[in-house]
Amino acid sequence: MSQRFISLGLAVTLLFAAVLGRTGYIVFSNHYTVSDSYNSYSLTVDVNEPQLYYSDRSRINNNIPILRAVIRPTTSDLAEVSKIYDRDTANSIIQELKEGYPVVHEIPSKDTQLRVLTAYNTDTNLRQLISTESSGILSHCGLNKQKLSVNYHIDAKGRILTGDNGTVRDSEYLSREGYILTIDKILQQHAFDAAKSLKSGAVIIMDAKTARILACVNKPDNTYLNKAFSQFSVGSVFKLVTTACALENHMDYSYLCNGAVTVGDTVYNCQKNHKHGFVNLKSALAYSCNCYFINLALELGADKLRSTAADLGFGKNIDLFNGWNIETSSIPSADDLTSKGELALFGFGQGKLTASPLQICSLLCTISHDGRYSQPSLVRAKKEKNGSITEYKLPDETNILSKETSKTLLEYMRYVVSDGTALNADTNSHKSSGKTATAQTGQFHSGREIYHTWFAGVYPYDAPQYCIVVMYEDGTSGAADCCPVFRTIVENLEE
Repeated sequence: MSQRFISLGLAVTLLFAAVLGRTGYIVFSNHYTVSDSYNSYSLTVDVNEPQLYYSDRSRINNNIPILRAVIRPTTSDLAEVSKIYDRDTANSIIQELKEGYPVVHEIPSKDTQLRVLTAYNTDTNLRQLISTESSGILSHCGLNKQKLSVNYHIDAKGRILTGDNGTVRDSEYLSREGYILTIDKILQQHAFDAAKSLKSGAVIIMDAKTARILACVNKPDNTYLNKAFSQFSVGSVFKLVTTACALENHMDYSYLCNGAVTVGDTVYNCQKNHKHGFVNLKSALAYSCNCYFINLALELGADKLRSTAADLGFGKNIDLFNGWNIETSSIPSADDLTSKGELALFGFGQGKLTASPLQICSLLCTISHDGRYSQPSLVRAKKEKNGSITEYKLPDETNILSKETSKTLLEYMRYVVSDGTALNADTNSHKSSGKTATAQTGQFHSGREIYHTWFAGVYPYDAPQYCIVVMYEDGTSGAADCCPVFRTIVENLEE
């Protein structure tokens, strides 16, 4: 009997030793760890979008430091709350703390016993270009959001352990990883300031040689609609395309404008029925003679004019970055243009034609760069977590217009500014070239037709560096609405 008890005791001892040994192995072995999320509570202090930079490497977003206090449901923290915050705010915080968990509130300074962490807000005039709400570049960059949090241990009932001050988790917060855009910080501010007179519209500036987007302003600036990339009625700015097509086909002639022309059973007028008299291609562009360009479009024919427009990017989409597909413009179909009436409208930028300020600025870049087309670009480089930078290659160029055509067209555009409809765009020193437009929309408000007005300009005209497009919704005329904005930008460039 005693031998049986001895055997049983030995078995129990061996079993206890095995369990004790296994427990020791689990405790001290690196092969077994408890998940950070197990028996813990995570308090989010801030979540930021991936980082974007101006071309000078300064921050576009996550650029304004703010202080946030982490407030625990303890006697000491409650005493601090009563000292720092006004009565209503303090009472609100106390109500939140009744849930038994820490809360986060902004605080004016670090002069407190509370734990204070620095978070970052965004202050930018590039909201429509970058934000996820506008399907901007942050929707397409493919990087994770940056999170700042504090982790606490909790007991089996979910209560934070007494004396636990929490562990700050910020390894990815305010990471240097992100994208360097082509946006010039100073030029962006110049454009934004100059556009104060625009209640609704857009300004876009591009590098004349590389087609990089240097500035992008949308008005009103408190919305998320990116009008610089949206399509609008174009009007006479499109006469640049018709002129380019004529020059490429060696077509230039004199025409007597009587203020109106009939195509089929429709009468088309020059603005305010103005009779321009005898005009050629250069003067017709300068005075924006609709009758001349209607006749010119009919002489050129639909195939040539539509082909030139397509070669210059009209009716085509661009992949601006990482699958960000932009529909920059729409042109009439070949079937549409079998109608002489539709072709007449196309010749002076009306009818079924729509385009974005981005597309019109791209057109200017092609004209300015000896007829070579480069796809517009917005992202200059990728910045890694360690700070290293990988530059992106510029898109390949495509020859669209002859160098002679481009040079002649720039001279014609200079004449528009010096002697034509764009006198308001000129400055005292370096000279610009460009084209105005007052586009009919077919939309009416209180019996009045709404016009979209434009100025598309190149500066300086004889050695192009900048292509600038100003578009105003529901305007009066390109000369009155848009030329002054362009001139202000150029005057700042000259300083």
